[in-house]
Amino acid sequence: MPSQSVSARLLSIHRLISLVFCLLISWSLWTGLLAFYADFVRPWMMPGLAEAAGRPLPTAVEALRAVASRHDVGLDWTMMAPTPLRDFFIFSGRFGEGAPLTNLIVNPAADVMAPWNSVLTDSLFRRIHTDLLLPKPYGRFLMGLAGIVIVLLVGTGLFIHGKVIVEAWSWRRRSRLIDLSDAHKRFGFWLIPYLFLMGLSGGILGLKVASQPLDAVLQAGGSPKAARALLSDDGPEAMGPGRSVTAVVPDNLPLCLDRFAERFPDNRIGRLQRQGDQLMVEGIPRGRLTWAGEGAGSLRAYCSLVDATVGSMRDSRDGGWGGVAESALRPLHYARFGGTGTVLVYCLLGVLCLWIVDSGMKLLWLRAAKDDRRPQDRLTLSRRLFHANNALYLLVPLLLLADNLTTGTTHGGMVFAVSGLAILFYLLPRLDGGRRAVERLMLPVLAFAYAGLPLLRLALFPDAPWFGVTAVMVVDATALLMAGWLAGVALSRQRQQVRGR
Repeated sequence: MPSQSVSARLLSIHRLISLVFCLLISWSLWTGLLAFYADFVRPWMMPGLAEAAGRPLPTAVEALRAVASRHDVGLDWTMMAPTPLRDFFIFSGRFGEGAPLTNLIVNPAADVMAPWNSVLTDSLFRRIHTDLLLPKPYGRFLMGLAGIVIVLLVGTGLFIHGKVIVEAWSWRRRSRLIDLSDAHKRFGFWLIPYLFLMGLSGGILGLKVASQPLDAVLQAGGSPKAARALLSDDGPEAMGPGRSVTAVVPDNLPLCLDRFAERFPDNRIGRLQRQGDQLMVEGIPRGRLTWAGEGAGSLRAYCSLVDATVGSMRDSRDGGWGGVAESALRPLHYARFGGTGTVLVYCLLGVLCLWIVDSGMKLLWLRAAKDDRRPQDRLTLSRRLFHANNALYLLVPLLLLADNLTTGTTHGGMVFAVSGLAILFYLLPRLDGGRRAVERLMLPVLAFAYAGLPLLRLALFPDAPWFGVTAVMVVDATALLMAGWLAGVALSRQRQQVRGR
């Protein structure tokens, strides 16, 4: 048997690992939620997109002609079709020899053509969510393993602590710690199906997406350049981007789309990709749980822009179990079915899961204080990290929304600077004396700031749609709910302070 000091040290290490794992899961959930909300925020901050909501969408040819009327589109480009949450096309190409890659939001029906805005820094959050900011094959592989580990932890936890199934339907209400523990178990048990779905689908997708690049790297002996060559679908006469420029849409491009529609009448066009005289048309079978851009569940056919002949079709699910799994799991993991209602349900379940992880972190330091027989108000490292993490939940979305609304872009330096100051504010012991006073001041300030976001939007865009646009109402309602919750917390703490005097 280990000595008491060794047991205490092992217990501390166990709690530290648990805390780090909780932070990893919470940031995975949080960044996923913010990436979801980016699709709601774009119409909220861009009046043109809000006005386009509900209108008939233009065709792909009309969108391409709108881009070609203002830019030299070149011979190599990609265009993504609208989705239920995006009433616009996304054009990606180079406008000139050696020009940088440009991504545009395009909707000629509403006269919208603007640079793709990584609103809410969704590209950064997606990389944190999927790759931990590591190179894609390795980071994606690690996140895939993390998803599988989460499923194993949930499953083995249910097997080991079988009584949680019974306790999930009872409430003891004996103390603050027991109340929090019961709430954690109850909601955690009810959310197990959602956690299983997200953890398992994310894990399988991460491993599947990472397996092909990792295999190519191994075959290439570790050479990234050779690995990219193995992964490339281009033939020996592939044409480099920006090689030639034209402002004219090929005459046979509409004919290619018409012939694709005639040959595959049960498909809608999801993506177009031009490579010289070849046009890749990606179709999405109607009723299939998938969307364009990831290759999951799609049908692809190549059409010659010389004579408009459509070649053989390739179903992405024909690649064996990997294609079938990706086709089924990717839309389920990303809620790419059912429209806005499905995304809102996923967001609500994600917030509840975030609270489960948050309460789990709180239970770690509450139980540690009880076991060590020390005051629960003592600021340990785990508690400081807990408070700093919660501060980021409140500050970062407010900064991103206000920054994008007023300037139309995200200033990453400002966001990272404020985030760093918030973390230092909770980690530095010398600031403990004035922390409570600052928190009492900041809670109502944050409440007023969130409540003022809809009014700020009205002041900046007085003629923009207010009601009737789902995305706008979702963002406004979220800001008002956050303001109401913060005001309630501030009033509750004020009452507790008055009673304690």
